[in-house]
Amino acid sequence: MLKVIICEDNSVHRNNLKKLIENIILREGLNLKICLCTGEPQEVMDYVDKNDMTGIYFLDVDLKSDINGIKLGSRIREKDTEGFIIFTTTHLEMSCFAFKYKVEAMDYVIKDDDDFKERVAGCLIKAYNTYYKGNHNEDYISIHTDERVINVKPSDILFVETTGMAHKIKVHEENRQIEFYGNLKDIYEMLPKNFYRCHKSYIVNKDKISEINRKTKTIIMTNGEECYVSFKFMKGLLA
Repeated sequence: MLKVIICEDNSVHRNNLKKLIENIILREGLNLKICLCTGEPQEVMDYVDKNDMTGIYFLDVDLKSDINGIKLGSRIREKDTEGFIIFTTTHLEMSCFAFKYKVEAMDYVIKDDDDFKERVAGCLIKAYNTYYKGNHNEDYISIHTDERVINVKPSDILFVETTGMAHKIKVHEENRQIEFYGNLKDIYEMLPKNFYRCHKSYIVNKDKISEINRKTKTIIMTNGEECYVSFKFMKGLLA
């Protein structure tokens, strides 16, 4: 999952940007998560140092700190070579320094412009599509809902199940569920070999299993959710 990090020293601007990004993620159905929202550049550097990740970073240029947003972006780029860095600023003239520090910024968004919200949304969606459609080791699968097409990484899926509605199935991820019309057979053929048809109504990601209860024939996933395994397929699951 792509992680979003915000670094903005002004608490009002920081909270507004956080709410804006949360609303965009929800509205567009993006598989993104805000993992850090802070006014301290050191917190961002510590987080990036400790996590091997690809992120989307919204950095204020003037952080009222010894480290400005441009220098912070340069430090991030050293660790996260494929990350997406977006500067939020009232000082567009400082953008030239990004070239000096080899930041390779995705965009510079002016806080006071009327199209600020649209620019932020555009950056999120472009970064999301570039990441999931780019040259990554893991392919994504496209899920077509009634209103949109959602790109999902198989490694983010815990399990897939049928619902009570005819021809409607549900994909369970760690932090969201996606319902769409289809059938288990078709999606099973799209998934990699670590997925197993454990029941007529379930496909499970074996890498996300925390526990298997043979007595109750239940599978407990890493997030605590449960699905079922039939007696017929138990042996294959344990193999």
